[in-house]
Amino acid sequence: MTKTEIHQRFIAQVQAELDAISDAAKKTFATATNEAHRAESKYDTFQLESSFLSRGLSMRVGELTSMLTALQGLPIYELSNESTVQGSALVRLQTQDGKTLTIFLAAEAGGETLQADGAEICMLSASSPLGQAVYGKRVGEHVVVKTGQTQRTYTILSVA
Repeated sequence: MTKTEIHQRFIAQVQAELDAISDAAKKTFATATNEAHRAESKYDTFQLESSFLSRGLSMRVGELTSMLTALQGLPIYELSNESTVQGSALVRLQTQDGKTLTIFLAAEAGGETLQADGAEICMLSASSPLGQAVYGKRVGEHVVVKTGQTQRTYTILSVA
């Protein structure tokens, strides 16, 4: 699967999630504002809980919309193993225990995963700890990522 196809699959995945969350947010808002669900006693909190859920879903819609816009505007660069890691790079890493990890480096979007050619590909933001560590590095270089008290070392195996 090409990097462009992977990029398009991430866009489709985020769009599908946005559509589903938007639909849920609309339904929850309608429930929260429906007069039939008005509280009948101080212990009846259904409408209040619905409004909290509606607000949370609306915030997620905003996050997904921003992620989708950033992902759609991400230029896809043709990179090779001689290139440095940059936005839109497809990077294969090896962990210190010998496992491999494939990441798609996006400018702002991150947190999504998909299966392609038998491997799991994680979309990471360039501002994430691992994204910052690999950005500007080359094949063969080692990067160390410290999160909390855990420290992990990765070796860059390929850049595309």
